[in-house]
Amino acid sequence: MNVPPETPEDAESTAASPAIALEDGVEVLPGIGPGRAALLARLSISNVRDLLLHFPRAYRDCRELTPLADVQPGEQVSVVAEITASRQVRLGGRTSLALVSLSDGTGAVQASFFGRGFLAKSAFVPGRTAFFSGRVGQYNGPCLSSPEYEFLEEEDLQSLRQGRILPAYPLTEGVTQRMMRKWVRAALDVAAPLLREPLPGELLRRMGLPGLAEALRRVHAPDTPEEAADARRRLIFEELLVLQTDIQRQKRLLRQEDRAHTNRVGGELFRRFQAGIPFALTAAQQRAVEDIVRDMAGPSPMLRLLQGDVGSGKTLVALHAAVIAADGGHQTALMAPTELLAAQHALVLDGLLAPLGLRTVLITGGAEGRGEALRAAASGAAQVVVGTHALFQEQAAFHRLGLVIIDEQHRFGVAQRELLVRKGPRPDVLQMSATPIPRSLALTVFGRMDLTVMDELPPGRTPVTTRYIPQGKVSACYDHVRKQAEKGVQAYIVCPLIEESAAKQDTRALLRHFEELSAGPLAGLSAGILHGRLSAPEKAAVMRAFKQGEIQVLFSTTVVEVGIDVPNATLMVIENASEFGLTQLHQLRGRVGRGTQPSFCFLLGKPKTAEGRERVETLCKSTSGFDIAEADLRMRGPGELLGVRQAGLSDLRAADLIRDARLLDAARREAERLTAPDCADTGDLARSLFRPQNDDITPA
Repeated sequence: MNVPPETPEDAESTAASPAIALEDGVEVLPGIGPGRAALLARLSISNVRDLLLHFPRAYRDCRELTPLADVQPGEQVSVVAEITASRQVRLGGRTSLALVSLSDGTGAVQASFFGRGFLAKSAFVPGRTAFFSGRVGQYNGPCLSSPEYEFLEEEDLQSLRQGRILPAYPLTEGVTQRMMRKWVRAALDVAAPLLREPLPGELLRRMGLPGLAEALRRVHAPDTPEEAADARRRLIFEELLVLQTDIQRQKRLLRQEDRAHTNRVGGELFRRFQAGIPFALTAAQQRAVEDIVRDMAGPSPMLRLLQGDVGSGKTLVALHAAVIAADGGHQTALMAPTELLAAQHALVLDGLLAPLGLRTVLITGGAEGRGEALRAAASGAAQVVVGTHALFQEQAAFHRLGLVIIDEQHRFGVAQRELLVRKGPRPDVLQMSATPIPRSLALTVFGRMDLTVMDELPPGRTPVTTRYIPQGKVSACYDHVRKQAEKGVQAYIVCPLIEESAAKQDTRALLRHFEELSAGPLAGLSAGILHGRLSAPEKAAVMRAFKQGEIQVLFSTTVVEVGIDVPNATLMVIENASEFGLTQLHQLRGRVGRGTQPSFCFLLGKPKTAEGRERVETLCKSTSGFDIAEADLRMRGPGELLGVRQAGLSDLRAADLIRDARLLDAARREAERLTAPDCADTGDLARSLFRPQNDDITPA
């Protein structure tokens, strides 16, 4: 490891100022000059505050070390031993392992490092002492298999002899654990005594949390693992509380906005619409309608997220909002992410709203009659305008826009959604998502919005049976599809789109697959193809033929993920299923099971990774969108799945939005209390370590 020598500049920086600021550069601390500050910058550490918040990734528990004479295969052990020998063992090709002989005076064992043979010469030098932690396996006797390790200096050995717990920090090349521990201790020494407690005293007592200075000491230098866990819990809670109070304040400010127009809730059109629905709403749908009615009758514009599983009936709920807007003489804009879904919505809405005398038009890039639809939207002749990204383009104008509905809202950026909202004077906004995520997480990611969760499917919807088909049974699977199609059942065959930029290549692959199956196992069946390179009229023609039963088997890319509703389609085959995300697989599966007939989804292709196998297994086990979303969140993280990077939630230092769901929920409840006008003791969260500031730290 290349550790830069201490320079004169380093020596000059050893005298820290008696009164510093959290935002002062790390050079104010002993032993850190420009060279080492540059190394710390690689870890996103630039100032004292960053060092205090650079939490250990693990701990070396030196209280219960195992003598080498006592290690047994299968055990998880921590040992301190001297390296007596090391060698590189070639395993074939370029693969090698490092075999390291260890001794502690009581016995001797080996440690093996698979695929890291180079360490035998570069790191594991005989005579060095190190801490090793890992599971004991067998390799010519007991052997530590790829254990974690840390080389120890005399200072560290003294800590070991005292039975202390050593923090292990995330590092970068040129920075050792000993150096990081020293610098963090220095940051604690100069800053901790001057910190103000940001949390209310009553809250600390009620939740049994340590004070800030004590929590920082415990997390960086705990006496017991329990102390470290307790301290980390307090710091996680504080970080989440800061986040949630900001969200609550933003929400309260939005609620103070006056509505620009008045809705006629419960008007004539609304009563006629409800009377014309040929079936009873589910309890979840009824609750959602009540939420929307209350919002649209209120003094501030509606800002609500309607979250529900695939097929839960969100569109029908949203229609209630559109009818309320029309009762008051206002227009509705419904934006969908694809032309196919927009066309589906326009068809459904026109069928339900035309009997009320309400006109629905479609505005997409390739829609027929686009010019007339634009004129109808601008003049007010159309009460409901459905479209894609074309709705927020400059040429799209509205006469009296009072309601914006955004379907599959995560498909649009924040700026895109805002462009549409600005087409009207503070319209009501209803966003819809078929990605059901845990409530506490949704209230954070979408914190400015009120949340309605629809956790119930309409009666008559049958759960879809999902099965993985191994390679040897693919032919039998397609034989089954053919036999079912001959009985009148329709089927989807979905192929993955590898890359958006490779659309032409993927389309050719789809066409080849279509030709092979049409000439082979599916010969004699009427088949169609649907993909993103078709024009809008071509897509519409294919879907019309499929809906009318003229196409028995529809070959498609992921364009069928949303918006296709064909009750007679009860079979879906997904090729190379492990190439799709878990939530995407669930969305695709939701295209079948739209009627009362038993429905099946078959997953083909051998998973290439452990994560791919987990996705396939999870989908086969569960039909709950909420369970599947939670599993997807665990595997992919909220950043990728929910776009929290754009929402500013990717910079959390202590908290994890998935792991800390319970604390997140508790923080939200406390934030609601602390931001209430009648709260007497709100603490000093503006001084939180988790909120960057430029003020000097002064004694409380």
